[in-house]
Amino acid sequence: MYKYNKQQIKEFVSKPLFDEKALLNKELSWPRISVITPSYNQGRFLEKTILSVLNQNYPNLEYIIIDGGSTDESINIIKKYENYIDYWVSEKDRGQADALNKGFKKATGDIIGWQNSDDIYLPSVFLKIAELFKQNPKIDIIYGNRFDIDEDNNIIGESIFTKFSRIISFLV
Repeated sequence: MYKYNKQQIKEFVSKPLFDEKALLNKELSWPRISVITPSYNQGRFLEKTILSVLNQNYPNLEYIIIDGGSTDESINIIKKYENYIDYWVSEKDRGQADALNKGFKKATGDIIGWQNSDDIYLPSVFLKIAELFKQNPKIDIIYGNRFDIDEDNNIIGESIFTKFSRIISFLV
């Protein structure tokens, strides 16, 4: 289990730490990871989410944001990082599922996932995911444990998920 303290998490999502050249010049030897962020009026959280994606410094990232026509500061935040976002749109939609479906249709990655606009990734997650897929090419799904954090980046809860094979055997 990877442990990060409050300060490490705060630094990771508080400022750009990404390598601009790496984000703009895709390294095609790595599997392409597409991340979709659906959002609607989540401006108070959105920048941390965006930074948690971009600060991964993953060499073959496709980042897509589907905004449902926000009226808060969300659009200004997205525009601040739009040079590093492969596609974004802000238009009225029918909710999160509709936004995700729009994003999935745009995604071109070998690996596709989503991150809600009030959530963050911890450091090095994309490299770990890519390595798992390279080592186990028949994998269909990867998921991780969840840490609940408050607006000050304090970890206030943790969910350790059951192994997927156990879930399958339970369902069968």
